[in-house]
Amino acid sequence: MPVSLVCMLVLAMPPGTDAPAVTALTHELSSPNTITRSRAARELGALKEQAVAAVPHLARTLADADPFVARDAAEALGKIGAAAVPALRRALHADEARVRLRALIALSRCRSQEPATVVALARILKEDPDPNVRRWAALALDRSGLTGQGLIANLTAALADEDLTVRYSAVVALTAYGVELKETTARLAPLVTGEIASLPGVTTEVLRTIAATFGKQ
Repeated sequence: MPVSLVCMLVLAMPPGTDAPAVTALTHELSSPNTITRSRAARELGALKEQAVAAVPHLARTLADADPFVARDAAEALGKIGAAAVPALRRALHADEARVRLRALIALSRCRSQEPATVVALARILKEDPDPNVRRWAALALDRSGLTGQGLIANLTAALADEDLTVRYSAVVALTAYGVELKETTARLAPLVTGEIASLPGVTTEVLRTIAATFGKQ
């Protein structure tokens, strides 16, 4: 049966239905063939909320030995959206940085409005030993669209992060919060403005470049 027809049949079913196609694709996530696993993850992502039954399996696939399969699992979880958020928050506790990173990328695409997600992201930004993971935590906080839960305070504290890319990502995130950014001006000026001013181009152009660069996987 063509893939497009399978997707059409599943999409015609009520949300949350454990369709045979979802079950079959979930089974293929355990295939020894990397191409099969990757294709299964992509097709589950195409089904969006119809593939909610596959969330636990996709979350485990974030640890796949093949980076392309893990990437496709993260993209699928991001497309499934809100139903994937609890599993993604749990994945933030994974031992491997690459798994935590993939979970953050998926969370940023879910744009979760849950306070528990903001708390989890703020913890990662403050405590994670991997600078790339901390950078994505800052960007995910930018995309959450929420304040409170210590969000502004944690992003402001990240302006003093030892890693340059984390500091810049915190700047990008803070600019998304408009009036709340005024509260950070005193910290922003001495910690970041000097670095930005030393770069070629005006500040707004540099920030635009930062957002374009670090806003992508």
